[in-house]
Amino acid sequence: MLKSASRRLVTAAAVAAAAAALLPLSAAVQAQAAGAARPAAAPGRASGPITLDNHVQLSGYDAATDPSGNTYIGWISDKGKGRKVHLCTLPLDSNTCMDGIQTIDSLGDSSAQGLKVLVSSAAEVTLVWFHDTTASTMGPQGGEIATATSDAGGPLNGPFDMASAPSFGSLLDARLGPGNAIWTVAGPPAAKSRVQIHTDIDNPMNHVVALRTPYYVGAARLRFHGNDAVLAIQKYGAITKPVSYASSRGGKWTGFRQVAKTWTSDATLGLAGTKSGIRLITSVNNANYYPVSWSWTGTAFAHPTLTGDFHHCSPASHDAVSDDSGRVADVSIECSDLAIANLTDTRHAAVVRFKAGGTFAGGDPQITTTPRGPGWVIWSIESKVANKLLAARILLPGRPVTASKTAKGNLVTLTGPASCLPAVTFAVAVLGKPARNWRVVASQFHLGGAVLLGMKLNGAALTPNTKYALSGTVRFANGSRQLSVTAQLKFRACPNN
Repeated sequence: MLKSASRRLVTAAAVAAAAAALLPLSAAVQAQAAGAARPAAAPGRASGPITLDNHVQLSGYDAATDPSGNTYIGWISDKGKGRKVHLCTLPLDSNTCMDGIQTIDSLGDSSAQGLKVLVSSAAEVTLVWFHDTTASTMGPQGGEIATATSDAGGPLNGPFDMASAPSFGSLLDARLGPGNAIWTVAGPPAAKSRVQIHTDIDNPMNHVVALRTPYYVGAARLRFHGNDAVLAIQKYGAITKPVSYASSRGGKWTGFRQVAKTWTSDATLGLAGTKSGIRLITSVNNANYYPVSWSWTGTAFAHPTLTGDFHHCSPASHDAVSDDSGRVADVSIECSDLAIANLTDTRHAAVVRFKAGGTFAGGDPQITTTPRGPGWVIWSIESKVANKLLAARILLPGRPVTASKTAKGNLVTLTGPASCLPAVTFAVAVLGKPARNWRVVASQFHLGGAVLLGMKLNGAALTPNTKYALSGTVRFANGSRQLSVTAQLKFRACPNN
């Protein structure tokens, strides 16, 4: 692809003329470079939203995806006849709940809340939630943690009460721990500064830990790295109070410590367990409220890194998740938008946004992803009566990075994708900045050994989990002298699983 230019971004013109000067390339390589093998797709919302429930009071919703790509969305809602638990199973590439929406009793009528969806590697689905009982009025431990189970979206079994919980409390989090044991974090009523952790609710002899917290907990997130557990919390209703954390090794918990220079900014913290360790998302401790990623060192959170989301409307929520690609994905409320962040290296984000379609109400948005980049976002808005629960398929964006090369003062800057590139379109660019008395006369892209036909990569056409080299060459001239300078960056296409 050749085009006369001076200090100009390359365009797609004259591709045929440039290709004629190259060695012959196979049709398969050319098609892959041009993105002709599969249709290209833009990142962001990939389908219209589907309505899961409407005109209801919501008391918790969550989603998770199994290794085959099937997504499970669970929620608790009340249409005036008591709170019920629901499950929608969305097969891969489907916008319709398999066998409809399953509904069971919550055991709690007006008290059931805080539902979490857990999925094992064998596609064993467990819904976990909290409810009060008549014993709640008679003592401090009258609540219950209930579950219902499904085999890959099959019939819901349950509900079953599995473990006691603080009376009139709440379920703050539930996670699959070592050996697929279900751990839960429950909080007591308002103004009580403690949390209660069950380490295996399926085991009647499970270990129960009561941790004293530095404040009344508004949100808590539990994640694991190997056999070690980390619990991050934030103060209810606070903006400038730092996030705090405690950890467990060998069954022994530390006390809580603050993560210095963090604000919650009235946004729920994000915590994800990745292949490279646990990552925490907070706000910077000033009125910008920019999101910051922190890395767990084994004893503390360190290496704070601004994610790069500098939008004028700061995040008002976080739901950080990871998948087998190793990334962190996050969904946030930003004014009237849903902001979808892909932290490819768990620290730096590419962000896309779309309108919620109404006023947020009923809970924080939730996200679930697959390694190749597709996923689902679930959110709730005000309806004419109470709330509406929505879900939409999404495609994570690729994150741009740059590489540069200089020769005789002539600078070439190439913009391409970071690893891993999801199955979406990605705009590439090459910029030549000539030295004094030099000028740009031509530019060209290559993907591997093939000319890249156009200025966009089609991630869906690339072979999953394969490394590629993208290069951008700019030819400079100074009188009769000519000089070609090439910048190159390497990236990997996201895996399928």
